[in-house]
Amino acid sequence: MKSKKAGFTDLFIFMIFAFIIILISGIFIYIGGEAEDQLHESMDGMTFGDANTSETITNTMGVVSVTYDALRWISIFLIFGMIIAIFIGSYMVTTKPIFFIPYIFILFIAIILAVPISNSYETLRADATIGSTFTSFTGSNFIMNYLPIIVAIVGITGGIIMFVRMGRKEEFGGIYT
Repeated sequence: MKSKKAGFTDLFIFMIFAFIIILISGIFIYIGGEAEDQLHESMDGMTFGDANTSETITNTMGVVSVTYDALRWISIFLIFGMIIAIFIGSYMVTTKPIFFIPYIFILFIAIILAVPISNSYETLRADATIGSTFTSFTGSNFIMNYLPIIVAIVGITGGIIMFVRMGRKEEFGGIYT
């Protein structure tokens, strides 16, 4: 853990994974709901022996759709977990003062790249087909709408944690270099 050097790329990983987590969660919820609706449309009223198909569909695919609905809040917890991991990673990184300037440049690049990711998510939410599914992601929508600001806050806080800790002598063998 002493030689961890990933503190500079954590913001990019955060942005990409946050978008992917929300995208996959939304697609799962959409597919689950559509599959249940299609099964009800095509098989309601049918009976196979003693089994009523509409009841069977509700007891199987209905449970799957309800389970997928949990992805709305699971996705926000995963995103907050990544933010906490960035702070912990920043604390664990041992760096030298010379890397402060490159960190600022990397932070600016991350903020600039957060804008198209946020805009593409907004475009996805405006889509007529799948947009209604993403509208119900309240916490995730907030994070993705304000992604550049959140990346800036997380990056600045992570940088403060990382560079405030750089003056400890025990990490550099007793000598500050």
